[in-house]
Amino acid sequence: MGELSGKRALVTGASRGVGFGIAKAFAAAGAEVVATARNAAALENLQREIAAAGGRVAIVPGDLSTREGAREVARRSGEIDVLVNNAALVTGAQHSLLAEDDAAWDLEFAVNLTAPVTLIQALVPGMAQRGAGVVINISSIAVQRPNPMHAAYAASKAALETITRAAAIDLAPRGVRLNAVALGMTATEAWDDLLPKGFTLEEMGRRVAPIGRATTVAEVAALCLYLAGDAAAAITGTVLTIDGGATAGVYTPG
Repeated sequence: MGELSGKRALVTGASRGVGFGIAKAFAAAGAEVVATARNAAALENLQREIAAAGGRVAIVPGDLSTREGAREVARRSGEIDVLVNNAALVTGAQHSLLAEDDAAWDLEFAVNLTAPVTLIQALVPGMAQRGAGVVINISSIAVQRPNPMHAAYAASKAALETITRAAAIDLAPRGVRLNAVALGMTATEAWDDLLPKGFTLEEMGRRVAPIGRATTVAEVAALCLYLAGDAAAAITGTVLTIDGGATAGVYTPG
């Protein structure tokens, strides 16, 4: 029996990167996965991979940039035991807060903050009624070390961490745990548009992380799997950082 046997887990932003890896890890642990993202073709690829490995997955293409879209994803997902709010957006444009575009600011907050809150509001009451449930909100070390050119992203993730703590206190007596996982540089294609010109992911990993490399998707998925399972029953209302030591203190690469 897997660690998540008998559980249904909704993973947002599951079409690629971290969400793709979490969905596969949860399915391998016995969960029935519900995977959502905008890219239906990529979700179908995930479905084929999980099915080939003997896992169970349902795909729910959807757009989390509006409350209505998030509510529709929740409605189509059905009863959920584990919610992983992974979908996030950071605009490729880098500019000062003073030059922030209204539409870009609103979109980042809609996807990074409003969508997770909407899914929590829609799905957690059922968890609380059953007396058990887990929410994992994927955050970022940008909360601790914000890039001044991506203020909206950092601010939205900071708000998500606060929501995580507040809701954890509220829901702990009802058997629902909420935690956040703050990612550092993680080896995914999402970094393609964010790396400084001329730098590779491997080089940046050596420069920013004391372990000398970027975190892998498998490592993030393993942490989320632990938080979703019974072994983490006493862990709620916290933010666990997985960044290779990048935020531990001053680091000068050798």
